[in-house]
Amino acid sequence: MRTKLFGLAGLSVLLAGCATTVPTYPATLAFERADCATVPETVTAVSLTPDKDKKIWMLDSQLSASGPCLDRNGVSAPYMVFSLPEEGKAKMVELGAGLELARVLSPRVVLLDAQGAETRSFSREQYMFRPGLLSVQFVPQANERYALVTVDPEPIGQSHDTIVAGTSTATIYTGFGASNWRSGHEAMMSRGFSYEGMVRALVYRADDAR
Repeated sequence: MRTKLFGLAGLSVLLAGCATTVPTYPATLAFERADCATVPETVTAVSLTPDKDKKIWMLDSQLSASGPCLDRNGVSAPYMVFSLPEEGKAKMVELGAGLELARVLSPRVVLLDAQGAETRSFSREQYMFRPGLLSVQFVPQANERYALVTVDPEPIGQSHDTIVAGTSTATIYTGFGASNWRSGHEAMMSRGFSYEGMVRALVYRADDAR
């Protein structure tokens, strides 16, 4: 998993009569509870079966420290479970953390069979920063029924830093006409890896799914 990413993104400012303020949550750097389960609960799994009218279906959820937690190999962390699409319904699933203003969940994705036993997990190098999220991509296999999302504690305390660059254009009117003046600026955006945060799933619907 890369903790540094440098890219360019355009910035635009929209002036409107009213604006919505997006809350900023700091990274949660510690987690400790004594009531965590040792086996994930799959009965309440969130369905990832895509809508019929969407080629790419997106679902956002929040992983909270006050919700269910799981103790795996002596390490406790919040978790949630998704039920994977039925065979033939999706050609690919992308699952991980949505990028928030000041934090990003440190995701660990584990695939499970119908009995809740682990079938597949992913190394840290398989998680990639893509537009809007940090995720893994996979094709569900016939024996895989659920996807467990919990926390990888190792990156906690580190940050994902991005240089955001943008330009603005001002029109200057003179007695001889008008001219455009362009200016540029750069800003550093830093997101701390967190025990809490947004979980984002993208389901790519199969071309022949009904």
